[in-house]
Amino acid sequence: MKPVPVSLKLNLNARSEVSLRSGDSVLVTVIKRLTGNKWAVGIRGRVLPATSRMQLSAGQRLRAVVNIRRGLITLKISEQAADPIQELITRQGLQPDQLVQSIVTAFLRSGLPIAPQRIDQVRQLLARLRLDPKRFARIIAIILEKGIDLRSAGIEQLLFLLGYGERESGGERGRGRRSPQDPEQLAEQLRSDIERPESAEGSSLQVFNHLQGSEYSWVVIPFDYSFEGSGSITGTIRLRYHARQQRTDRMIVVVRSDRGGRWSFVLTPPGPELVIFGDPDHKKARAELDVLLQKLQNLGVKIDDTIREEQNFDGFDLPWEELSYHYVDTVH
Repeated sequence: MKPVPVSLKLNLNARSEVSLRSGDSVLVTVIKRLTGNKWAVGIRGRVLPATSRMQLSAGQRLRAVVNIRRGLITLKISEQAADPIQELITRQGLQPDQLVQSIVTAFLRSGLPIAPQRIDQVRQLLARLRLDPKRFARIIAIILEKGIDLRSAGIEQLLFLLGYGERESGGERGRGRRSPQDPEQLAEQLRSDIERPESAEGSSLQVFNHLQGSEYSWVVIPFDYSFEGSGSITGTIRLRYHARQQRTDRMIVVVRSDRGGRWSFVLTPPGPELVIFGDPDHKKARAELDVLLQKLQNLGVKIDDTIREEQNFDGFDLPWEELSYHYVDTVH
């Protein structure tokens, strides 16, 4: 492909955060068109605005070389980036299907070695429990990252708790929640859910939340409420703790309702910024969502105005965030 410049206009803070230098080779993921020749692209885990003289398409991955001059960052695209996941699957002698790709991607997100035997173990578990490969492969990878053996007693129960509300059946392990009548009651109920000592039935979730991951540690809080006139709402609150920075740097609320399908809200500081995954064509849910977004904007939350397709989200990591290939060739 002939090199074509893509100009990124960044302020000094953004440049420092992304840490780009002239001569760097970077992977550019095209996220969406903003308007005309303006695009949102992902570079090193950050979403940046870009202008392009070439036609791009959402989901496209490009390899580019960085040039910085007088505060303007120009990326010269050198080639269409190869799919490293497919190359890895082929190199390891694995079956190159969508299920295996979801598992390998999840392993890379957690920095796990790509061992064919372990991949097959996860594949069989997903098939036996009939779980959504993309979302539950990521949950299983986080379980493994925390050192929990998939042969442990209660692993199925832990999976359902961590993915509470993820399945079409909603509250598949019904927890018998009461119905708070106002926001204060709801807040108090959620507080008690978080702080109360776990019963023997929930001890696997308590162990999971106390174990640390490698770079990030996830804490998951299932919830199940019903409201008069609105039906039941089930899901999880997911908090990501950054061990090195010693702070919580991401909160995700995954919710499934009887009336509005499944939605995911990703809140990331500073700002904070909100990214939404769901069904943009669901009229009833959109009407309620617009009310929520107005209230959040009044609280100073910056909201991405694009609602992305829910099936493109694994429930933890944003699709444009780069994968780690540090352990790709390491097999236990």
